[in-house]
Amino acid sequence: MTAATSMQNVSDLIAAITAVPQLDLMITALLMLLFAIILLRMRRQLQRERRRRKEIDKQLLNALQRITRLEDQLDSLATAPSAAAAKETAITSAELKTRLQTPNSGGSAPDKYRHVAALAAQGMSTEQIAEVLKISLPEANQLVSLARIASSKAE
Repeated sequence: MTAATSMQNVSDLIAAITAVPQLDLMITALLMLLFAIILLRMRRQLQRERRRRKEIDKQLLNALQRITRLEDQLDSLATAPSAAAAKETAITSAELKTRLQTPNSGGSAPDKYRHVAALAAQGMSTEQIAEVLKISLPEANQLVSLARIASSKAE
């Protein structure tokens, strides 16, 4: 076979392919099929990525909840008094409550204010005083204020 014959065969083949009446349509359909396959693979990959991110979000949320529970436990352990201290506080609390409920003995300041003033003078905050006396925080604030006023008038 000569070069001219093989060249003629290639030309004939190209002419035959281009002579197909709907060749452009077939090429377009093949390209669209190729793009559809690519898009389908990308969609599947996106779905896998979304599932993976949801799982990671769940794990992070669970970890955050565990951390919060551990912090709460740590706070409760740090603020919980020991059994002996709790018993002593209960006795002190009962004694203070009894003293505060007794009528005034005729001193310059009512006993209630003096007891609250004494607790405040020991460095207790109004929150601690309210907790010890088992009264509300606004009431403790008011008693501390009144105790200060009574002690300043006595001086």
